Amino acid sequence: MTLPRLYYMPRTRSSRVLWLLEEIGAPYDLTEIRGAERRSDEHLHRHPLGRVPALKLGDGTTMFESAAICLQLADLNPDAGLIGPVGSAERGLVYQWVVFAVSELEAPLFRWIRELAEGVTDSPAHDRFTEAAGAMQSLLAERDWLVDNRFSVADVMCASVLHGANARELLRPWPEVEAYVQRGEARPAYARAAAISDRPRA
Repeated sequence: MTLPRLYYMPRTRSSRVLWLLEEIGAPYDLTEIRGAERRSDEHLHRHPLGRVPALKLGDGTTMFESAAICLQLADLNPDAGLIGPVGSAERGLVYQWVVFAVSELEAPLFRWIRELAEGVTDSPAHDRFTEAAGAMQSLLAERDWLVDNRFSVADVMCASVLHGANARELLRPWPEVEAYVQRGEARPAYARAAAISDRPRA
């Protein structure tokens, strides 16, 4: 059987797919994309925008977009327990938080971080992120993980998006969210994925 192959670059959105693959624990292959390779015809066939991650599944299907990849991998590996059964309320809530990660957390957070670097003080992006972080703060005051208090693909997505904020100590106003990200980053699978992403390039 052909193993799934992840096309990645270190310290990009590829990292969340690496984390999920390590949580699943099944074998996979890795190909690092470097520099001009992103614009090669071969890679543009995998990802039309020349970005990462891209994933080639065992049946030859190639996917891009980290959220879609993570959901598909969770579906293909049900024994890992990272997503609920089709039609279940648990599964619906996983969808909710995965979409929340990319729409309500990632977009304003990345913009806010750029604005901080530019010295911008009046930031609508910060205001929008504050609302999203506050919503998570309330939920996480009662549980460790987002859906049914069990670790899921939703936590991989949300905690990975929030990693940059945690590293910059921007989550201090939301201690439950800060602790949540730290719980995710304390997982052995996260450490294994980080070691892969940070290993010296040949």
